[in-house]
This record gives sequence, structure tokens and C-alpha cells, in this order.
Amino acid sequence: MPESGRALLVRTPCPHCVHHAWQRIDGGRLRWEAEWECDRCEFGGPPDACNLDYGWGRAPDHVRAAIVAAEGTVLLRVDAPGGAALKVFRDTLGMTIPQALTAARSGYPATPTEARHLTALLHESGFSARTEQGQGSGLHGVGESTAPPTARRGRRVP
Repeated sequence: MPESGRALLVRTPCPHCVHHAWQRIDGGRLRWEAEWECDRCEFGGPPDACNLDYGWGRAPDHVRAAIVAAEGTVLLRVDAPGGAALKVFRDTLGMTIPQALTAARSGYPATPTEARHLTALLHESGFSARTEQGQGSGLHGVGESTAPPTARRGRRVP
């Protein structure tokens, strides 16, 4: 139950607001972040820090879709998949066993940052992995990520 005397202000983005989403590897873990920004209505700017969302592992579908739209995907293939390779997919992306088995056998359409991180983890587990160019707009090299303007301006993100 909310504290009495406190008001909750809920704002929604205007038609000019821009949603930014990105991934990075932080401390050996996959991290995702997303925020809104607008020069017209100032939604997403201070003091609206609540419009910043972040987490670890696989990004929520709507955040991952924005990352894929900006960066595209690469197809991550594992040579000679085995149990430890399945564990990497399950631990990193929260996949079910059937999903991890499909990813290890048929390839996984990873964001460039996911591919870089998964490849490193697979190599640590003794597996060879390679990437093939995937699809999507604005495909960057494996491991690169497009940060939003606020991150590039030096705003500290938790």
C-alpha cells in the first residue's frame, strides 16, 4: 500500500518521443537498458528517471525488438553442440531445454552484443562458435552497440 500523502505521477510519451534500447556486457554478464527521450515534451529526461529500465540476461521482447531494429542480428552457430553449450544458452538467456537445443543445433539469431558474449562463454566451455551475418537494419559489427544520445552525453546510468 502506498504511503499516504505521496502522489504517483504517470506520464505517457508524446508522438515525438524516441525509445532507445541497447545491450552491453558488464562484469561478464549481459545487461540491457532502455529509455525514452524527447526534446519537445522532455519525457524521459530528469526528473523522469523512472523512464529508464534495465536488467540482466535476455531483454524483454519489446526491448529486444528495438535493439534488433537498430542493430540487426547475426546467426550464432555452435560447432558440435553438447550439454555444456545448452547450459550457456539456458544460463545466459533463460531458454528452456528445447529452445537451447534448437539454438545450439540450428543457430541462434543473436544481437551483436549477445553473439559476442555467448561466443566468449562458449569458448570458455570448450566449444567453437561462429557468427554469420543475419538480418535487420543498421547491422553493426559483432559486439558493437548503439547507445542512446543521453548515454553518449555522459549521463550516468545505474
